[in-house]
Amino acid sequence: MYKGIFVTATDTEAGKTYVSCKIAEAFKENGISVGVLKPVSTGDRNDAIALIKAAKINETSETVTPIFFDNPVSPYGASILENKQFDFKKAYSSLKYFLNKYEFTVVEGVGGLLVPLKKNFYVSDLIKKFNLPVIIVARYGLGTINHTLLTVEKLKKDKQKILGIILSGKKNKNDISTKSNATIIRELTKLHVLELGYNEKIDLRKNKWIIK
Repeated sequence: MYKGIFVTATDTEAGKTYVSCKIAEAFKENGISVGVLKPVSTGDRNDAIALIKAAKINETSETVTPIFFDNPVSPYGASILENKQFDFKKAYSSLKYFLNKYEFTVVEGVGGLLVPLKKNFYVSDLIKKFNLPVIIVARYGLGTINHTLLTVEKLKKDKQKILGIILSGKKNKNDISTKSNATIIRELTKLHVLELGYNEKIDLRKNKWIIK
């Protein structure tokens, strides 16, 4: 079993926090202690609070999200507005803390792969530095094939291990693409693809690729 995973997404609001929480809940229900880390957040620390609740751990939102910017824009954009830098050493130190304390750690990114954390340093660079296998969160609807394939292509170019893809959210009955998107993405990427609707649980026994 890996010591942790990095949950990234095709875009902002694709469902990273929801999926990260569901993964944490699944590990907890299987008797595995799970840490949660969202290294950087902007606007609020609500995602950290949700992750703590899902993992049922006694950590503070400041520990789970060690780097915080007040302005709800990209970390790099916020750093310019607030005159402070994204601190990679602090982020990496937090990762080590959780990896050492828990059997497994779920790391949630911010936005998509090319969200800038500071000048010339993106989420994709953070993934390389953290050296964890990746799960991609994508939407169900129209456009998700393009966004997902671009994300997969970037991760492969960076030589990052991709465990699989999770389509998250509520299906729009009027969007006919939702009937075939998962099948097409699975066919084109040759990766595991899990469809996870709202209020659904992740069965680790049926999705062993998440931990192997």
